[in-house]
Amino acid sequence: MPAMSPDRSSRATEECFAAGGIEQGRCRGPCVKGLTNGTGTWHKRLYILKATSKAMDAKKFFTELKRRKVYRVAVAYAILSWLLIQIATQVFPFFDIPTWAVRLVIVALVLGFPVALLLSWAFDLTPSGIKRTDELEEAKEPGPVIIAKSPAAPPPEKSIAVLPFENFSDDQQNTYFADGIQDDILSSLAKVADLKVISRTSVRQYRSGTRNLREIGEALGVAYVMEGTVRREANRVRINAQLIDARTDLHVWNDTYDREITDLFALQTELARRIAFALRANLSPREKVSLQMHPTSDLDAYDLFLRARDLFRWSGSGDPRENGERALRLLEDAIGRDPHFALAHCLAARFHAELYWFGYDRTRSRLTQAKLAADTAHHLQPDSSDVRLALAYYYYYGYRDYELARTELAIAHAAAPNDAEVWDALAAVDRRQGRWEDALANFEKAKELDPRNPSVLWNLAETYACLGRNDEAALGFANGIEVNAEAHLFSIARAAIALRTEGNLAPLRAILRNIPGDFDPGGGVTNIAIRVSLMERDYAGAERLLNQSRYERFNDIGVGGPAAILDGYTFPRAWYEGLIAHGRGDSETAQRAFESTQRIVEADLAKASDDAKLVTMLALVHSKCGRSDEAIATARRAAELLPIVKDAYDGPLIAAKLAVIYAEAGDRDRAIELLKELVAIPNGPTPGTLRVEREWDPLRSDPRFEKLTKGT
Repeated sequence: MPAMSPDRSSRATEECFAAGGIEQGRCRGPCVKGLTNGTGTWHKRLYILKATSKAMDAKKFFTELKRRKVYRVAVAYAILSWLLIQIATQVFPFFDIPTWAVRLVIVALVLGFPVALLLSWAFDLTPSGIKRTDELEEAKEPGPVIIAKSPAAPPPEKSIAVLPFENFSDDQQNTYFADGIQDDILSSLAKVADLKVISRTSVRQYRSGTRNLREIGEALGVAYVMEGTVRREANRVRINAQLIDARTDLHVWNDTYDREITDLFALQTELARRIAFALRANLSPREKVSLQMHPTSDLDAYDLFLRARDLFRWSGSGDPRENGERALRLLEDAIGRDPHFALAHCLAARFHAELYWFGYDRTRSRLTQAKLAADTAHHLQPDSSDVRLALAYYYYYGYRDYELARTELAIAHAAAPNDAEVWDALAAVDRRQGRWEDALANFEKAKELDPRNPSVLWNLAETYACLGRNDEAALGFANGIEVNAEAHLFSIARAAIALRTEGNLAPLRAILRNIPGDFDPGGGVTNIAIRVSLMERDYAGAERLLNQSRYERFNDIGVGGPAAILDGYTFPRAWYEGLIAHGRGDSETAQRAFESTQRIVEADLAKASDDAKLVTMLALVHSKCGRSDEAIATARRAAELLPIVKDAYDGPLIAAKLAVIYAEAGDRDRAIELLKELVAIPNGPTPGTLRVEREWDPLRSDPRFEKLTKGT
């Protein structure tokens, strides 16, 4: 056998030592051969490895001191002691207190120092009181994901990010005016197929603060960056704009424009054309015409539109219904000023459709308003990509007509090939139609064009999670946290991966404990926290969470186990009151709560009788009330309304509820047969969730179910 190279033997030795093989005399492999390969130095290498190991142990010890906040306590104790000693030495003589009392204070403080350090090592102060640190270790948050930075490929030569223009006006109300200038330029450039243009969501974070253009270019993957300033005074506007090569920090051009407000849109067209020329972009005749088009001639209407769109931007924060209703009022005012403002009609259609889809208003009148707004926009600008996108979401959200949505998106893509929203929508349709690999590719393209858009990052990571590609999902959610540390839903979703893979609730519980109390968009965080308590059979904890919440309905954001998830549905408070009472064995209270839930669900069904999620919810209520035959029939109807072949994302969640109802009815055979099918497809139950979700308790004694929980 040929001798190992020194590098290979060193690596083998280090690996074996790390595993404890050498010290315990178990290793007879290449590591020992390498150590004794004619060099006579293996004792030296072993000494170095042991020394390294001891250094690592010392490092771990100091890290543990930091984690247990021992350093903090030591500093705080020292400051407090100094303060008390100063008081004793200065004040005690004033009251004729004997000198020995001062000495007693000093001695007590010195003796108390090691006691304080020991207590800080053993205990920790948490929002729920003093707890042993070892207990917290068990439920620690998931560690940080290290995002590997591979050598970045050079950005495309024809790529640009248009940064928010700084408002230099005396009136800070003109911030949206400055945003409008940047937005119009960016929207015009996005229609040029030969350019890569970063979407507005990813550049808005650079509105304030010091800008390092080279770093911005690297972060966004572009070769050029445009920035500028705006000063508005009365009926005139002064704009300073500069185009910079982000790779070299060299100015391509830098000009100042002083114009009448009435010439503003012509100036924005001039800037867009100048950028396209500087980047040597090839413009088709259609693209040249599109650069001349502007959304409205009414600047105040445009200002209202921008304010409304800010509320539409998905950020993982804020109450979706409140934001939607407020935005629609702003858009109504904008359209009142300019009835021909197609973009405002498009955005109104999007808001109406989202309020319908996410269960905040399932009335036909809400859907009718969405269609009316989209049709008005289509009449005004039939070839606009924004119009086609609004129509696509109307068919998607209103009727789950994914094929018709795809048709509209194809037209939108032809009109605006660099619009990240179009790529994101295409990916969402792919996912619904079971084209999972296409969905990933299109979400990745959306991320390339809008790399810091939380919605895009969420959709991409969520898709990886559905496919069981958990490392990529964790990395994706970590990217979201990196973009916005306050978007806590990313932290929750990342922690939930341990639930799906291992049935481990500890990371999710730890994350929920540390989320600010005022962060609960639509009651979504409370919804998850209650489910975690129910999975742990902690009914007192679930009741406490329910009582602390101001919400009467709780939005499901799709995080947790498939037995309970109805993504996008808003669960009534009475439903959780019933589950808690049922878990405690209080059948009378549970029955009253479930009957109250039934009345709420039936009222919702009166507005949307063919909504599969509402029908599923009614089936679950029937099951909890002991009406098994009615529950099974209703659940089957829900599965027929939304089968997996029609919707590969929601279909498995609906089918999982049918399995739950089979289990609760005592029909183990059909429950387990259905589960066998569901665990093999994306977004279905996983071995981890099967282990902990209480809905599967009727199946736990069955060997076939036990096999499913082991993933075999």
